[in-house]
Amino acid sequence: MMSHMKNKYLLLIFGLGMTLLFLAKPVYGQQDAYAINLRRNFGYGGGVNIRGTFTIHLVGDETAVERVEYFIDDALMGTVDTEPFDFRFHTDDYGFGTHRLWAEVFLRDGTSQSTPTVQYNFVSPREERRQVGTLVGGLVGVIVLTIVIVAVIQAFVFKRRRKQPRQPGQARNYGLLGGTICPKCGHSFPRHVWGLNLMVGRLDRCDHCGKWVMTQRASPTDLKAAEQAEDGEDNDQSTVFSAPTSQQEQADRLEDTKYIDRI
Repeated sequence: MMSHMKNKYLLLIFGLGMTLLFLAKPVYGQQDAYAINLRRNFGYGGGVNIRGTFTIHLVGDETAVERVEYFIDDALMGTVDTEPFDFRFHTDDYGFGTHRLWAEVFLRDGTSQSTPTVQYNFVSPREERRQVGTLVGGLVGVIVLTIVIVAVIQAFVFKRRRKQPRQPGQARNYGLLGGTICPKCGHSFPRHVWGLNLMVGRLDRCDHCGKWVMTQRASPTDLKAAEQAEDGEDNDQSTVFSAPTSQQEQADRLEDTKYIDRI
């Protein structure tokens, strides 16, 4: 009997708690029905640090809104009574430093609601230049450091890699990124995965002259023409270098005939 009464009380308490939770939920949602956010029109925005022209935008059901009053640090910025209830302002008009922004939303049913506050730091032109300079300097530093690291890795790899002999007319494999033609020396080489993609082209290092050049993926026809030109250069060099050897051999033979004749 006591166990049965205890279970009834537990069920009653549980039901009462669920009822209170259900009744409290709409009140919580009503309090957070509206909010504001900032949209940058023109200027600087670095997290909470901002400067320039911005627009305060009301977030929520605008069809139920009659007008909106926007505040900065409890001072009225302006009133908007037409959709989309946006308010544009410039940060310099409200002084530098940290400011709280919020809105009072007046509804068509005669009630009003206050939005949660958002906090921003309005920076001065000098502080804006300093922060932008720091940001740009950091990005440039990262890019330069990346280029230096890539250059060191490539130099190390190129020193250790042996150049494999290639027969004239032999087909070349340029890899997944394809081949390109160096605008400095005119030789073809495969584009490397460690090259820097700069939208207008790929900054890469030529395997032949060692210079950093902006490359584009070359067509098979252009690559074939460059390969044929390189094969011609290799043949010319082999002819030039073989000629002195042949002349030297002929001179040695002539010299040997002198001793043969004297015998």
